[in-house]
Amino acid sequence: MVQGVERVQGVESVQGALPTDGPVTAVGLPATPLRRHVLDYRGYRMDLDRPRRRLEVPTDVVTVALAFEGTMRLTDAVSLAPGSSFGSIAAGLRRTATIAEHAGVLHGLAVSFTPQGAFRAFGPVAGELGGQWADAGEVLGPQLGRLAARLADAPTWRARFALLDGYFTALLADGPVWEPDVVWAWHQLRRSRGLVPVRALVEGTGWSRRRLEQRFREQLGLAPKQAAGILRLQRTLRLLTAPDGRFAPADLATLCGYYDQSHLDRTFRGMVGCSPREFLASRRAAAATDPEPPDRVVGRITSAVLDADPS
Repeated sequence: MVQGVERVQGVESVQGALPTDGPVTAVGLPATPLRRHVLDYRGYRMDLDRPRRRLEVPTDVVTVALAFEGTMRLTDAVSLAPGSSFGSIAAGLRRTATIAEHAGVLHGLAVSFTPQGAFRAFGPVAGELGGQWADAGEVLGPQLGRLAARLADAPTWRARFALLDGYFTALLADGPVWEPDVVWAWHQLRRSRGLVPVRALVEGTGWSRRRLEQRFREQLGLAPKQAAGILRLQRTLRLLTAPDGRFAPADLATLCGYYDQSHLDRTFRGMVGCSPREFLASRRAAAATDPEPPDRVVGRITSAVLDADPS
């Protein structure tokens, strides 16, 4: 199977034209003024002869996926409650992983935002998305549908990314902003990789714990403790999947802010739906047979490819 990856504005490329058969991934960086708020654009075209299942782990990223063809079924990987099918999707910050499934045909484009960027682009809706997925057109307005149609008609990925640059430059120009104390508290969480205690955030802002949680839920979609858990999980995943990352389990737990290995394992399973060992095994097995890039956001560990048949 041929894999095409096109670097647009600074992301990985292959020489020549993208192939017309097999899966294609085209990744682009937004225009420089947008990069504070928009992490990347990712175009995809799949025409597989089998279904595809991916485990999408919690990240500090808000995603809007605009579908040109195909639908995606999303299920919580931990609760395994009945899932929902979507065309275009808006996904806020989630504390638990998602199983994403499609029938094998999927064509579209995803935009990854920082939480602050999502709030500036979409306002309070970004906070309301916390912990859930929704139809993008329903929650973000009919302009998203018009944008998706223009993107689908564009002749190349480069042209599509240029359209996105223009759209988000206008949208972000005068959008709402986080309160300064939320900006400060989020910076402390990111700087410490989720290790700063919530009480330190309360003291630093001068707010009550209740007010801090309310503001975080309104502007990020999750409480500070939940957001910290996502950042700790991402650090765990980066160390776990690093090519030279050979940490003893107890050392990994200590580095990432867990009491011990048992605490790490329980927390990981409660957020991802499997053990760290099982997640890593899925990544390694897929890497040996599947050319599709495993992660959908530059600089984050986001995914593991699963067997098409969960049984």
